Amino acid sequence: MASRKMTVRVVLDTNYAELVLDVGKVTFGEKNRKKMKDCQLRRKQNENVSQSVVALLNSGGGVCRAEIENENYSYEKDGIGLDLENSFANIVSFVSKYLDFMQQGKYFLIFVKSWSSETSGLRIATLSSNLYKRDITSVKVMNATAALEFLKDRLETGEGFSLISKSSPKRYHFDVQEESSMKALAADFFNRVQLRYREKLTFTESTHVEMKDYSTEKLLQRIKEILPQYVSAFANTHGGYLFIGLSEEKQEVTGFKAEKSDLDKIEKEIEQCISKLPVYHFCIEKKKINYSCKFLEVYDEGSLCGYVCVLKIELFCCAVFAKKPNSWHVKDNQVMQLTVEEWGQLMLDPEPNFSRLFEEMNLQQSMLSPIPLDWPLYKYKNLESQEQRYHLTACGILVP
Repeated sequence: MASRKMTVRVVLDTNYAELVLDVGKVTFGEKNRKKMKDCQLRRKQNENVSQSVVALLNSGGGVCRAEIENENYSYEKDGIGLDLENSFANIVSFVSKYLDFMQQGKYFLIFVKSWSSETSGLRIATLSSNLYKRDITSVKVMNATAALEFLKDRLETGEGFSLISKSSPKRYHFDVQEESSMKALAADFFNRVQLRYREKLTFTESTHVEMKDYSTEKLLQRIKEILPQYVSAFANTHGGYLFIGLSEEKQEVTGFKAEKSDLDKIEKEIEQCISKLPVYHFCIEKKKINYSCKFLEVYDEGSLCGYVCVLKIELFCCAVFAKKPNSWHVKDNQVMQLTVEEWGQLMLDPEPNFSRLFEEMNLQQSMLSPIPLDWPLYKYKNLESQEQRYHLTACGILVP
């Protein structure tokens, strides 16, 4: 059974004075969510609720409204659901500071306060930066704090993440020499024309080297799946090599079988994938991602038996994303995902200008919606933004 389509929409006809985002039907409660047979639907529900919360945090606060799908649900008895709770914790460090929860009839309401940079030092809320880095032999997505540090460092120095602290004494640089040596050996390997099947390797995975041993089956699909993260990580961390057809476990050449026409198709798909990766530029030149792709022939007892695909990714001048950051806001009565340019500017801007947006949005909403009599006044305590106070005063609410 196919998962039904779910979208987050702005509710204009509502009894609430605040901005309301509707996420459709959602199953609540840990036991009930675990029993869901459709894993894709459960994941989509989580994504929609998380998207709504982030959008409200970045748009002056408001209410996330979900229709409770499971019967006989009780918030007090059943809770919310661990996967949803974990998502909230990934968005904000202190959930109780920004979110309040309430069951009201057939709806579950999440009251979201406006984002504050005082605690985290971050100007906007982000579910995932989709900005990757290389940590020794691992590819990891940067959290929002690390992403901000990276952007500031790249803006100031024009360099990728350093492998060592600039203040580290020379006697501790042996690990950097090892990294440099492995990168040099990988470069020599890249420049070769032919390889021997099961030939032993003289280098291993490192900050600059990644190996993948994929079979011919679904080879192209696997390459397309991993490429955005690895290109982003290497481009943001002094460059590196991605070898497809080498076994890290056995430390030998394995290769993959392919026809010449298959190689052309793989190279074209790689080119298309890399050309679509979003980038954020600080520089005037606005260069493209610089990479080289080649196929090394693998021979077994004198006969061609396969190929190794090698990607050499150069250090990028600015920032390469695997895809647009998972950060949203409300604009023109729609939930919009921020572009890399918008996200980067807001992250680096010491004072993002959301004020005018909040005033226009809240005044428009106040004209459409009266204040509900059952709106709990404690929701208005500890409001941290002038935009929220302005809106509530305009709606006739005396803020405590």
